[in-house]
Amino acid sequence: MLGGRRLVALEDVSFSVERGEFLGVVGRSGSGKSSLLRCVYRRYLPTAGSIVYSSDDGEIDLSTAPDRGVLRLRGGEIGYVSQFLRAIPRTPARDVVAEPLISRGADGDEARERAAAMLDALGIPDGMADAFPATMSGGEQQRVNLARALVGAPRLLLLDEPTSALDPETRLLAMEAIKGLKNGGTTMVGIFHEMESLETLSDRVLALEAGRVRWTGPAREAAGLLAGV
Repeated sequence: MLGGRRLVALEDVSFSVERGEFLGVVGRSGSGKSSLLRCVYRRYLPTAGSIVYSSDDGEIDLSTAPDRGVLRLRGGEIGYVSQFLRAIPRTPARDVVAEPLISRGADGDEARERAAAMLDALGIPDGMADAFPATMSGGEQQRVNLARALVGAPRLLLLDEPTSALDPETRLLAMEAIKGLKNGGTTMVGIFHEMESLETLSDRVLALEAGRVRWTGPAREAAGLLAGV
C-alpha cells in the first residue's frame, strides 16, 4: 500500500525453468524484473501464488516455506547477485568470496584459493585479492559480488544486472564465468540490459511489462521484438 493505494508489482506471472537452463528477464524500468527475482529469493513475500523449487530434498514452495528452510537453501543451493556489494567493512575481497564456502564446511585455505582463482577469472588479479572491496571501483566491487555467487556453484543462481558496471572487456570475462557455471548444470534466471549478454547467455527470454508477461520465447527470437527495451 502507498498513500492508501494498492500497488501491484507482479500479476499473473507464470513461467518455468528447466535444470541447467538460463532464462533471461527483460523489460523497461518499473516492469517488475527485480521484484520477480526478489520474490524467488524470498526477499519479497508474495501475497498470492506459488514458487515451486525442486531442491535436493524435493519440491519446496518458496512462497510459504519457513524462514529457516529458505535460509538453508540460500546457504547452499540458491545464489543471488544484485548490482551492489554488501560486504563486511575491512574484510579482504578474497575472504568475502570465500565466506560462503567456509560456512558450508570447506577448509579455509582451500576456500581462499578457490576464491582467488575466481577473482582472477573475473579480471581481479591476486595482488588485489587482499584489498578491501570498499577501496575498489564500482565495477571491481560488482565482480567481487559475482565471484562470491559463482564460486559455490549453486543449484539455482539469480542475477540482477550483474554486469551493469563493467566495461566491455571485463563484461566478456564475467559472461565466460557465468557460461562456465551454466555448462556445469547451474540453472539461472538473469536480468540484462545488454542484448549481447542476453543473446549469449539466455536459452529463453521472459519479457515483462507493467508487472505482466508481455512475451516469452527462445532467445534467438528476442532481439527484434525487444529492441529499445
